[in-house]
Amino acid sequence: MSDLRGTITNFTKNVTKTSGDLFKTTRLSMNVSSEQTNLKNLYLEIGKKVHEIYQYGGTLGKFFDDKYLELEACERKIAELKEQISQIKGVRECSKCGKSAERTAEFCPKCGIRFGALTGEPEDTPPQPTQQQPADPVPAPIEIAATQQESTPLIKTKNCRVCGMENDISTKFCLSCGRIVD
Repeated sequence: MSDLRGTITNFTKNVTKTSGDLFKTTRLSMNVSSEQTNLKNLYLEIGKKVHEIYQYGGTLGKFFDDKYLELEACERKIAELKEQISQIKGVRECSKCGKSAERTAEFCPKCGIRFGALTGEPEDTPPQPTQQQPADPVPAPIEIAATQQESTPLIKTKNCRVCGMENDISTKFCLSCGRIVD
């Protein structure tokens, strides 16, 4: 009986944590949307003011300096909110193509650029091919068969021929070394 209580308690804790994370990411997504709307309104306000100024032969000045500072603050807030969402989800977003990847990935699985935060290199530097051949090349796509249970679906992965890292079947570039995974 105590095992059943423990199982129910653990299940309840997991559901609570998952729903709490969902609530947090939803709230942060709503904040991102709100800030993006604010940003659009600032752009419209600036455009309208520029039109009015030029229509009456005026010049640009303090108004635009203030609006530019507001724009920068709004863009920073959006970036912070998106980073909080990424941390909760345990992913990072590619600055070039927008694809999400695990936080531990060094390269984008879609476009292959290096995530700059882990290595200190610029984020948009494509991986450079190396001349050396791996000592023990790993064969291309490998299907990992399910254990004796027929109800378990096959997990399709493919290994990188350069470093041997196991990648999702939809990955174009290795998450570890950034080489093309075929």
